[in-house]
Amino acid sequence: MAIMTVRGPIPAEALGPTLAHEHLLFDLRGLWDAPPPDRAWLIDAEPTLASRGDLSRDGYDSRPNLVLDDAEVALDELARFAATGGSAVVDLTTVGIGPRPEELRRIAERAGMHVIAGAGFYRARCLGPDTLALSVEEIAERLECAVRDGIAGTSVRAGILGELGTSSPLHPFEERQLVAAARVQRKTGVAINVHPAIWSHEHLVILDVLEAAGADLTRVVLSHCDELVEPAWHARIAERGAVLSFDTFGSEAYFDRELAQEPRDTDRIECLLRLCESGFTSQLVLSQDVCTKLQLHKWGGTGLDHLGRSVLPRLRHRGLGDREIDQMLIATPRRLLDVS
Repeated sequence: MAIMTVRGPIPAEALGPTLAHEHLLFDLRGLWDAPPPDRAWLIDAEPTLASRGDLSRDGYDSRPNLVLDDAEVALDELARFAATGGSAVVDLTTVGIGPRPEELRRIAERAGMHVIAGAGFYRARCLGPDTLALSVEEIAERLECAVRDGIAGTSVRAGILGELGTSSPLHPFEERQLVAAARVQRKTGVAINVHPAIWSHEHLVILDVLEAAGADLTRVVLSHCDELVEPAWHARIAERGAVLSFDTFGSEAYFDRELAQEPRDTDRIECLLRLCESGFTSQLVLSQDVCTKLQLHKWGGTGLDHLGRSVLPRLRHRGLGDREIDQMLIATPRRLLDVS
């Protein structure tokens, strides 16, 4: 029984409190769109105290905000996470959003932290035409190679497939990737993490595609479920056997162009408690999906330690005990990442 980290396999029991969805090095500029003329000054401006208010209304207007490329900043964040008792981070940076597996390994070595790397492809919008033309068989070959030998020709082996990007509706490539991932899961036992389009309701469609291709849905994680404050919808996902990732704690941004707003942590906590009360605690994992500079401590964000410093005390105040919290932070990540 072992979990594959960027530094090699570890016994499953060595995995402690785990952040299930993070990005230590990252490049999300593939999702950048030109802002309105009155916000054009933000396009190439590094986030600052002066621009923070404007970027809180749409952080995607700043291209530099969408790039995490500083190992020292990543190390500082990991140290803060470790100080709250953190043990491991699952880095789900896949093709299209700047995976750097060898640098990830160096960061893990310096931090003395367990880091599990994901493999696969992000949303179709972030991929080139040659990638979008890949067949199911070609995608499966690349995914299996990342798990068996190493990611993108390196010796850093993936410990999970994902985050596999999807849109609403699913792009044909994204659907082929789900089928390929199901095949690789059947062959290797590795878990799958899927990024559903934010604020969409594609979760059951994703599960349908995976299940039809033979995936074990108990080893499938659907990310960003806490971006929807819809307990009844969460229950429908959980009833299929999949794991729900409540992984955007600390992110409470506005998106003016879409007239949209992320939930508050208090809303996420209410949904989480409803799922626990309904008996789905073992199908929940937690994280913060830090993927912009504004979320990091250096730029005034809540960082990788937000869960331990703010969210867990609130969960305990609402009546969750160590048994439930350890299930979400330790036992379920162990089960998902352990490949016997």
